Amino acid sequence: MRVGSISQDRYALKWVPDDQDRGLLNFTPLVKGIKLTSIDAGMTVKVFYCEACRKFIIDQDDLR
Repeated sequence: MRVGSISQDRYALKWVPDDQDRGLLNFTPLVKGIKLTSIDAGMTVKVFYCEACRKFIIDQDDLR
């Protein structure tokens, strides 16, 4: 697994890898990442959580 962060700008929630982290610029469209939400999908993302390991999982195939 790669360690990253999930951030949201006014356009979409996105994941940005640590090695591309630009701090406050992550909230702009200038920083590329994996879009997790879109206006068309109601700005939500389907997330799975494992209580045993306390991990959240987002299936990239579920992203629209």
